[in-house]
Amino acid sequence: MAERNNNNSDEITLRSVKDSFVNLLLAIYSVFLAGYSFFFRNKIIILICIILFAGIGFVFSMKVKQVYSLRMTVSHNDLTKRTYAESIDQLNRLAQSKSYKQLSHELNLDEAIAEKIRALETYNMNGDLLLKDTSNSRTLPFIISAEVFNNSIADSLQESLLIYFNNNKYLKARKEIQKRIFEEKLIFISSELSKLDSLKSQYNQFLGSSGKSAMFYNNAFNPAEIYERSSEYQEQKEFVISWLNNEYQTLKLIEGFKPVIRPVDGLRERIILYFALGGILIGFLLSALVELHKLSKRKSG
Repeated sequence: MAERNNNNSDEITLRSVKDSFVNLLLAIYSVFLAGYSFFFRNKIIILICIILFAGIGFVFSMKVKQVYSLRMTVSHNDLTKRTYAESIDQLNRLAQSKSYKQLSHELNLDEAIAEKIRALETYNMNGDLLLKDTSNSRTLPFIISAEVFNNSIADSLQESLLIYFNNNKYLKARKEIQKRIFEEKLIFISSELSKLDSLKSQYNQFLGSSGKSAMFYNNAFNPAEIYERSSEYQEQKEFVISWLNNEYQTLKLIEGFKPVIRPVDGLRERIILYFALGGILIGFLLSALVELHKLSKRKSG
C-alpha cells in the first residue's frame, strides 16, 4: 500500500500543471513590475542618458558620407560579359582601396570626382554578379552599378565608363579594322547595286520598246536573277549600315544612370540608433549604481 501511495504522489496531475503555469506567469509579472518600478524611479537618469547619447550619435552621423546607388544598362559585343566584369572589378578595387589618383587616371576623371566613387559592380539582368557569369553570350545586356557619395557625378561617371571601354586600345584597334572592312564592303555593295539598277533600267526600257516579254532566257541573261541579286545586296547593305551605326562601339548605352534622392545604406540612422541603445544601457547601469548606493545607505543606517 505504501508503494502505491508513492507512485500516486509522483504522477503529474492537471492541477499541478495549472499551478506551475500560474506561478510562471506570476514570476514574469513580478519581473516586469520590478523593471517598471526600477525605470519609473530612475526615469530621469535613463532619459538624460538616451537623449545625450542620441545627440552624440547625431553629431557623429553628420560626418558620415551618404551613399547613393546608380544603375546603368548597357549592351556589348566582341568580348564576353565576364571580361567586362573583370575590368569593372579592377576599377572597383581602386575605389575600395581609395587609390583615387590612379582611378581618376584610368577613367580620365578629375580626382575630386573619383573621390566620390565608393564602389563599382556589374550584374546580369537577373541581378546576379556578372563575375560569376560563365556564359559566352555577346547579345544579352548587363547592368553596371555604382555607389557614390554624390549624385551630381552621375553624368560624368557614365560618360567616363563608356569612353573607358570604347577607347580601349586593343578593342578600338579591332573595331577600326572591322570598320574599314565594312566600309569597303559598303562601297562594293553600292557599286554592285548601281550596276544592277542600270541593268534593270535597261531591261525595263527594252520591255517598253518591244511591247512584249520573252518567257525563255538563256544562261547569259535572266532578269529574275537580277532582282534576286539586287535584293541580296540590299539586305547586306542594310546590315553593314546597321553595324556601322550601332555596333562600332564596344559598349553601348541602353539606359543611363538615374540619380536617386534617398541614400541606400542608412548608415546615419544606424549610428544614431546604436548610440541611443548605448545610452539606454549606460542609463540602466547608472541607475543600478544609484539603487545599490541607496540600499547600502539603508543597511548601514
